[in-house]
Amino acid sequence: MLLPGVTGDRWMDEGEADKVAILAVIRSETEAWLQRDFEALASHWVQSPQTRRMEYYASLGIRVDEGWEEISARFKRIMERFPRKGTFSEHVRWEKVNVIVAENMAWVTYDQIGIDGGDDLKRELKILHKADGVWKIACVVMMEGTVERANLPLIEVDADARILWTNRLAQERIRGHQGLAVAAGRLRARQREHDPALREAVRTALRELQGQTRLILSPKQAWAVTLGEDAAGVPMHCWVHLEDGKALVSFDDAETIARRIDQAREIYGLSPAQIRLARLIVDGHDLAGAAEILAVSVNTLRTQLQRIFDKTGVRSQAALVRSLLSG
Repeated sequence: MLLPGVTGDRWMDEGEADKVAILAVIRSETEAWLQRDFEALASHWVQSPQTRRMEYYASLGIRVDEGWEEISARFKRIMERFPRKGTFSEHVRWEKVNVIVAENMAWVTYDQIGIDGGDDLKRELKILHKADGVWKIACVVMMEGTVERANLPLIEVDADARILWTNRLAQERIRGHQGLAVAAGRLRARQREHDPALREAVRTALRELQGQTRLILSPKQAWAVTLGEDAAGVPMHCWVHLEDGKALVSFDDAETIARRIDQAREIYGLSPAQIRLARLIVDGHDLAGAAEILAVSVNTLRTQLQRIFDKTGVRSQAALVRSLLSG
């Protein structure tokens, strides 16, 4: 059956008309939420004990509201606590919109991106039911992405190190970076002898992601990659992370170094003096340079280093750095 379309003289089949109607419902429900208009928002929902709203936020964890009574009560509390109104065009935009219709059921997936500050990302799934010719929302699943909010340079890559996405900090810092470079759309170590290690770390991370092991991985697991030294002789490193189901390369991240060394202190039972020496080694100092900074003898540090080797199970300073930074 053909139905008159909503844009001029264009015609559309019934399936296309349903997709237009479904997107109109979701857009109107979002507008009602931003306008803090509870009655308008509620009119777009299936008001049933079977209705569900499920969400995951990096800062708040997982929450499931079961039934319209529970969902509506939460909507009201949020609207009362945060009464400020907004409009769709000022606050959000949608990307990767996908609509599937199967008779009286439909599901829609899309990315909702906040444009009024922070570029926060929410990946949403909405399931709708058509009753008496009207589409209404029966279930919502919402997940907040953590990657886009990170305050360090991040680059998403595939198994061939092709760049899939970069955040703003990475875009700003990769130009002229002494350790990393972009060539033909791929991420490379600027010093070629370190490029195989970078590629292998990326492949290792993606193998972990594709295997059953990922179910028990720490969300902060990372593989450290040495990139050589910068012009001032300071060692450079990057990390390949698994987060949000992606392989991500971070760099220029002093916080990661500090966090990894702190984790190593707990894992290996290193003393404060051993941690101070370990940090200096990570920063590229030899024992003589570390002895001068710490105002102790080289022999004292040589003894400390041997005890660090015994605790960590490594036998060289290069292996120690890899162990400390990989956590």
